[in-house]
Amino acid sequence: MEKFDCIVIGAGVVGLAVANDLAIDGRSVLLIERHDSFGTETSSRNSEVMHGGMYYPTGSLKANLCVQGRRLLYDFCRTHNIPCKKTGKIVVATDDQEIPALEKLLKLGLANGVEGLHLIDEGEIKSFEPQVSGMAALFSPETGIIDSHKLMSCLADSAKEHGAVIAYNSNFLRAINKSDSYELVIKNGTDELELKAKIVINSAGLDSDIVAQNAGFDLEKHHYHIHYCKGQYFRLNTAKARFLKMLVYPVPKPTSGGLGVHATVDLAGGVRLGPDDEYLKLRIQDYSVDSSDRLKFYDSARKFIPFISENDLYADTAGMRPKLQEPGGDFRDFVISDETVKGFPGFINLIGIESPGLTASLAISGYVRDRVAQYF
Repeated sequence: MEKFDCIVIGAGVVGLAVANDLAIDGRSVLLIERHDSFGTETSSRNSEVMHGGMYYPTGSLKANLCVQGRRLLYDFCRTHNIPCKKTGKIVVATDDQEIPALEKLLKLGLANGVEGLHLIDEGEIKSFEPQVSGMAALFSPETGIIDSHKLMSCLADSAKEHGAVIAYNSNFLRAINKSDSYELVIKNGTDELELKAKIVINSAGLDSDIVAQNAGFDLEKHHYHIHYCKGQYFRLNTAKARFLKMLVYPVPKPTSGGLGVHATVDLAGGVRLGPDDEYLKLRIQDYSVDSSDRLKFYDSARKFIPFISENDLYADTAGMRPKLQEPGGDFRDFVISDETVKGFPGFINLIGIESPGLTASLAISGYVRDRVAQYF
């Protein structure tokens, strides 16, 4: 039976970052991924935004790790020549009734340590984005965009350079708790392989709850059930995309599954609208885009970018969020838990790592790294 210090399950951006940090620390690391490459699910199907950190309750992991992670990510991009751009972002109130929510968001962001946040009036909105319509906005100068594929490729290469092994097409089946280690069964092709590790990190994204269940965790007892929340994107045609240079968001609705349909510029100068949020009844990774939803996207976006017409939009792509929050439910934080107190020493669950998971990825890996260090 082959032995490793650490086995990481799931090669999304967080799993890659964790594997890289542990390998740099000199641990023997195996990163297993069920697909034939890294980051094929949530990590590659998102807005690629580096968030400021003003949407999450003060003191939560999402707030703390987003702010910390954004700073780390900009530094990492500079050091490793990963394309990114600090575009800035405005959250736009389109009527008087939304201004109190904007003020509340400002207060929350400042409490979370988000740098440079301030309110701007209609004239200042026009100075930033002449084609955007709004009565007031919250300006976040530190928000930006990143090439997430190149980030993940860099992390994968670095992890391997430091001795980590990445096993693609490898599906986690189960883990047996041996009190001081874990025996894992992995399916690679038609073969079932038995492996042993002192530390197991569950970073399996959309199926992180299933991985936890197959390692012996009671999902009901620990409230670890994942809900699939689909988000579609529509792309703005090139002629209209040139009118925007920064990110433009609506004021978020408290119990929605996301931040509302927003306009996101990309590094190539294009603009996407989305994502929307739809909780799926069936646990299926359906990445189709319903072209008939174009009118819904247009109606949402034209309130703050009135220069568009419905015909300027065309179906682009879709993503899936692994949400712990139930439909219409209260805020749920990331689960990043060393499960010793539950009788699983050295098993670290990362569950519900949705947005701002990309932004927070390097901070999450550092958080995990500190907990792993206690075992060596």
